[in-house]
Amino acid sequence: MRLELDAPNTAWLRVPAEAATDGDEAAVWADDVVAGFLRRHPDTTAERLDAVRALAAGAPSRILPGAAVGLLYLPGPGAAALVVSIGVTEPQQIAGSLVRALLGDAELEGRPAVDPIEVAGLGTGIAVRCRFAPQPGLRPAAGLAYLLQGDRATVRVMVSPAPEELVAHAAPSLDSIVHSIRVVD
Repeated sequence: MRLELDAPNTAWLRVPAEAATDGDEAAVWADDVVAGFLRRHPDTTAERLDAVRALAAGAPSRILPGAAVGLLYLPGPGAAALVVSIGVTEPQQIAGSLVRALLGDAELEGRPAVDPIEVAGLGTGIAVRCRFAPQPGLRPAAGLAYLLQGDRATVRVMVSPAPEELVAHAAPSLDSIVHSIRVVD
């Protein structure tokens, strides 16, 4: 089962699956990411381009195991990025809390915000925004995740923990991506 989706802007980059297992492929992809970033942001400093290369090089290893699609959100020109893993399985009946099915036993600060979602041709489910409990020595992190269930598939969309401002910035365009997901047999 494959997924197709539409990215609403050039800040969203599809992470090639081969880059996770092939160091040469990862290096070539990181070079392509840097070249694209430089085209979009021609005044970028060499130091920032090095940071973009490091973010791109690290992205494949941050995609969750078994993900059908990995995305890198690199809005520029600041030194921030987030990784999104999208998994698809045969339809599953999820017993209990859908929030727990998405977030597991993650330690959260406060209650997550949970909104219903419906994606035409895919199914219904929830979108969850949360703040993770502060960890010593780390910046506070936020999360965003979707769980969709339909007759053809169950789809999970997981954003890597990232600064709250970055997650908030990515959320509207990620929502567009989620609404564009199509299951292809």
